[in-house]
Amino acid sequence: MYNFLDRSALQRIEVLHQMYKEQRLFSSLELSQEMALSERTILKIIEEISRDLKIITESADIQKVENKYFQLDYKDNFSIKTIERYYLQNSLTYKAFDEIFYNNFNDINMFALENFTSVASMYRRIKKVKPLLSQFHLEYTSHEKVILEGEEKQIRYFYFLFYWNSCWGEVWPFTLVSREEILEIMKEVKIEFSEPILYWLAICLTRAKLGCLIEYHPMYANFTQHHHNYEQLLEKIKYIFKEFTTLSEEEIELETMFSFSIISCMRHYQKKDNTVSLLMNFAQHHNQELFIQATLYWMEVFMDHFSITLDVEEYGALFVNLLHLHYFILTFSSPANLFKEDHYKMRLEMHEATQIEIMNQFYDRLLENKNFEKVFKHREVLIGRYHKLLKQTLSFVNRYTIKIKIFSIIYDVPYLFNQIKRVFVHVDLCSEDEEADLIISDRLYMNIKKNPEDIFVWHSIPERGDYERLARRLQEIYFDKYQQPNKLLLKTLLSDV
Repeated sequence: MYNFLDRSALQRIEVLHQMYKEQRLFSSLELSQEMALSERTILKIIEEISRDLKIITESADIQKVENKYFQLDYKDNFSIKTIERYYLQNSLTYKAFDEIFYNNFNDINMFALENFTSVASMYRRIKKVKPLLSQFHLEYTSHEKVILEGEEKQIRYFYFLFYWNSCWGEVWPFTLVSREEILEIMKEVKIEFSEPILYWLAICLTRAKLGCLIEYHPMYANFTQHHHNYEQLLEKIKYIFKEFTTLSEEEIELETMFSFSIISCMRHYQKKDNTVSLLMNFAQHHNQELFIQATLYWMEVFMDHFSITLDVEEYGALFVNLLHLHYFILTFSSPANLFKEDHYKMRLEMHEATQIEIMNQFYDRLLENKNFEKVFKHREVLIGRYHKLLKQTLSFVNRYTIKIKIFSIIYDVPYLFNQIKRVFVHVDLCSEDEEADLIISDRLYMNIKKNPEDIFVWHSIPERGDYERLARRLQEIYFDKYQQPNKLLLKTLLSDV
């Protein structure tokens, strides 16, 4: 955000965030110390925030006590993103890049004149953004008109982050394509969509309407081969481009291949998703490509590092989400986020230090194989996403349970099982063909075929002492069975904060 904001607007956002974190009175002295600014500057900033809030929202205002103590008072529906967006969209740097997107930035002198600033000031603002552009392999040029030079896919991704990371689906920032029109067509052709997908399509359609077309790349063409969903979506995506643009069939074909590959990567695949098995077949056809090879290597290292065997559903969901993430990371060159630190990385850093260290140790192992450096060098982008994906996909509690069978003279198994769960949660009843870790019985029945050491006998109507004794026994079994060092690592990594 620093690259696009004026210094005064950035200071207002930083002070606002400080007050937003704690809904209490702050003294101007306290804020000045926190922000490393003079008390006089803090008073000026608070006055500006107070004025701006009256313009931007009815959900928040600044309460003042003797002009020395201040509190941000806000309702439950207050969104600080709305305030950030207001400051961003009113910054001259943001306005300039918005005009560049539409090919409307013809002359920096005219832009400076229209916005009551100096040309020198605009050059300083642009200069501040150039290091960021270089991470996208883009270059700001101003020959006949101001444009971004670079691959069209990079320009589109830059602007996806530009608009998504500033608007977050709260507003529709596109002027050549209306949200209602896209929604109507998406519903007509029956394509599943999310708000980021709508933003992505709006960017692709806008650039195509302006004559800025995607270049051919074998990566997009290869991705569509053997993909179960491409033939189904091909005509639907083509129809969307035909409705919004005047492109030729060949140009629409390229746009469709590119859009399909990226839209596929924007979806999250669940364990019960029927498409997972079809995408595993897709992976077999592409098993020599880097994004598949890197994913296979990732899975191998993960299972070895944490001494874990995944069930079919977990393996499939994890593999399919990873292959799309790796394809996406190989398609674009960019930082994780445009205006602020990556949310996935921030979420990981909110966990305990032990969990962060475990994730970093695992990532270090991924980096040992230099064949996949092109993928795994993007640590800042990937590490938080890997952690989130693991927590979404792996069911640790259900995996690590003690299997028990219960014998009761009064056939009271459901009740007894619920009572056992109250004293020790990591237990599950055996199915008919499973072998129990422990048999719990009120007698040594003849039909119990088990090593005596794996049988626990209690009263016909268990008493409190029985449950306490059983809890201790279950804890011993659990420790012996599951507390190997590597499994402890994974358990710690996936536990809640």
